[in-house]
Parts: sequence; C-alpha cells; structure tokens
Amino acid sequence: MDFTQKDPNVMTFMMQIVQEKHGDNIDSKFLEEEASKLYDEFGDKLVSYFEPMLTEEQKTQFDGLVQQGADKNQLLEFLVGAIDNLEQRILDILMQYKNDYLSR
Repeated sequence: MDFTQKDPNVMTFMMQIVQEKHGDNIDSKFLEEEASKLYDEFGDKLVSYFEPMLTEEQKTQFDGLVQQGADKNQLLEFLVGAIDNLEQRILDILMQYKNDYLSR
C-alpha cells in the first residue's frame, strides 16, 4: 500500500518506538528518517499479512481500488468489510512489530 500521506497516528507510534529504543536525546533528523522507514516496513508487513485473508475476487477488487487511486479511507473501509476483526488484528501486528524492532 503506497499511500501518498502517512497516517499521523501510526507515524507517531513509530516515532515513539524509535525514541524508546534510542533514547530521548536522539537527533531529530534520525528520528524522522527511522520512523518513516519503520512506517514503510510496517505497511509492507500489513499487506503481506492481510493479502492471504482475501479471496481472489476481493484481491482483484482491492487492486482495482488501488489502481483507481482510492484514498486510504476507502481502502481501509474495503478491508474492514472483507476481514473480520481488522482493527484488533492491526493493533496486534503493531505491538508485535514494536517488540521485533526493540529486540533488533
């Protein structure tokens, strides 16, 4: 999912885990770059996690939305309708991602 704008809540979460790992006195440029890198990695992880849960028809519909330039809210709305308990699954993945990052 290559969204043109980053979700501010997820970006804030990523900045927090970078600070947690490297301390509050890290360089602000490093903080922003590292958080942005983590954000992109996490997006890739979400796609690879949720794609197998979609039927072939749903994958085709989702790809069509992406190609039409659907915004992130439309894409999320589609996924919420297609995947049970999506919000909780995303939170679980975020926490696992945080634990993985902090243990690197």
